[in-house]
Amino acid sequence: MSRERFLRLVVAPTVLFLVFAGTALALALLHPAKPGTPASSGSVKLGDPYRGETIFSTTCASCHGQGGKGGGIGPKLAGAAVSLAAAKAQIDDGGGAMPAGLVKGKQEEDVLAYLAGILKSP
Repeated sequence: MSRERFLRLVVAPTVLFLVFAGTALALALLHPAKPGTPASSGSVKLGDPYRGETIFSTTCASCHGQGGKGGGIGPKLAGAAVSLAAAKAQIDDGGGAMPAGLVKGKQEEDVLAYLAGILKSP
């Protein structure tokens, strides 16, 4: 194989692969599109944890798993060191794959009361 043909068939694709792979790795490590943690939105008013469990099961469990034990695209919540203020901010503002405002008002207060029982205090 001639030197010119070797450069064209082996070296050029290898260099291109390394450039693209290096760029992808650098972007993955830097994660420039990573969403920030929502700011807590003040005091948290709690509702009824039993109603909150029902609402969580129908609205949140498809992503966070039954009882918040994981299993979907959302993070595991049971035992997670997350403050209720941060959980409220996440519900209000959304983030990642979670849309903002899935539950509002009294339903949000009930879900937060349920979360108070499954989250680990930070």
